[in-house]
Amino acid sequence: MDNGSTLESRLKEMRDRIAAACLRAGRSVESVRLIAVTKNHSAGTVQRLIDLGVHDIGENRVQEIESKRPHLKGDFTMHMIGHLQTNKAQKVWPHVGWIQSIDRERLIERLESIYTGGPKKRALVEVNTSGEESKSGCNPEECEKLCELVAQSKALELRGLMTIGPLGGDERAVKGAFQKLRELSEKYCSQIGAPELSMGMSGDFEWAVEQGSTMVRIGTALVGER
Repeated sequence: MDNGSTLESRLKEMRDRIAAACLRAGRSVESVRLIAVTKNHSAGTVQRLIDLGVHDIGENRVQEIESKRPHLKGDFTMHMIGHLQTNKAQKVWPHVGWIQSIDRERLIERLESIYTGGPKKRALVEVNTSGEESKSGCNPEECEKLCELVAQSKALELRGLMTIGPLGGDERAVKGAFQKLRELSEKYCSQIGAPELSMGMSGDFEWAVEQGSTMVRIGTALVGER
C-alpha cells in the first residue's frame, strides 16, 4: 500500500477499533500499544506510518529490518516479532529495541554472547498457547524457566509475554489461548510492575484487548497484503 490517504484512513480505523475494544473491556485506550507490522512493505511505507505518529514498528524477518532501518527517521522503536535464528542474532541486535520472540534457552545464550554493554534489549518470552505444531514459541511448561533466564540476563530485560492466536480459530479458541497467556503472565511475570502482553493481530486483536493485551500487532488490516 503506497497511497498515503488510504494509509491514514486505515490507521484511524485501527485506532478507533482499539479504542472501542478498550471501552467494552473497561480499559484505558492508553493501555494498548499499536505495533504496525510492515512485512514485505517498503521503507517508504514504514516512514509514512512513523510520520503519521506510529511509534512502534514490527518486522518478522532480520533481512527486512537490516534493509529498512537505516532509511528510517523519527520517533519510533523497531520490534523483532518473528522467529529469530541464533545465527542472525548479531545482525538484528543493533537495529531493534524489542525482541518479542524469545522462545528457547539457546537463543538467550546467543544474545548473551554478543552483548558488549549498553542498554539491554526489552524482551518478551513467546509462548505457544494454542499447541499448534506449525507455530514457534515455547511450551507453556517451559515459560517459567525462560522468564527466569531472561530476568537474570545481562543482555535482556524481561518485559512480559507474547503469543499468536490459533490460526483460523473461532472466538472461544482464540480467547482461550489469550487467557492462557494472561494466566502465565500472572504466574511468572509478577516481578514486573506492568507486564506486557503482546497478543492479537489483524483478525483477532479486539478479542485480545478484551483478554488484557497491551500490544496488538496489526499488519494486513493496516497496510494491506504484499
